[in-house]
Amino acid sequence: MNHKIVASLDITDEKKLISIAEEISNSVFAIKINWPTILSLGKSIIGKLSMFSKVICDLKIADIPNTNRLIIEQISKENPWAVIGHLFPGPDSMKSLVDNSGEIKIIGVASMSNPGSNVYLNPNFENLVSDAITLGCYGIVAPGNDYELLGKISRAKGPLKIFSPGVGAQGGGYKKAISSGSDYVIIGRSIYENPEPLKYIMNLEGEN
Repeated sequence: MNHKIVASLDITDEKKLISIAEEISNSVFAIKINWPTILSLGKSIIGKLSMFSKVICDLKIADIPNTNRLIIEQISKENPWAVIGHLFPGPDSMKSLVDNSGEIKIIGVASMSNPGSNVYLNPNFENLVSDAITLGCYGIVAPGNDYELLGKISRAKGPLKIFSPGVGAQGGGYKKAISSGSDYVIIGRSIYENPEPLKYIMNLEGEN
C-alpha cells in the first residue's frame, strides 16, 4: 500500500468507479469523492466505496454554523472517514463541523490548487492554518503544485496532516510535493483517466 496517495475519483459512472476503487484499494491511503459523484450516484455510494478503502467526502462545506451542522449530520449517516470543509467562513462555522462530526475527521481548506486561490485564500493561509489547529481539525488542504507555499504551510501546520491536490493533471509532482511538506498527495485525473490506474500508482514511487 502507498500510504501517501489519496485517489480522487470524480467519476459519475458507478460501474467504472467501483471497478477502479477495487483495483487500487490496496495501493492507496484513501479514496476521495466530490460533488459530481455524490450528486450523480447518491450518498449511498460512500458506503459502497467504504468496502474497499477509507472514503474522504470532499464537500468543501462553507456555510453558517447551523447549516454546517445539518450537512455534517446528514453525511455522517454514511460513515465517511473524513469530510473536507472550508475555513474561510470563520471559526464559528468550522467549529460547528468539528463539534458535530463524531468520529469523522475534519479537513479544512487552507489553500487550493487553482490559480484563483492566490486572490483570497493564499494571502490568509496563516490565519486559516491557525484556526484549523485551534479548532481541532485533523488536517488541512494545501497545494501540491505550489511548492513554495506548501513549504510555508508545512512549517506552520503544527499537528495537522497536509492533503495536497494539484499533482498530475495540474502540474505538481508526487515526490516534490512530499518533499515540500505534504503528508498525503491527492491525485485525480492522472489515475482515473489512465487505462492502467494501478500501474500508474505503482510507478509513482519511481518518479524522478
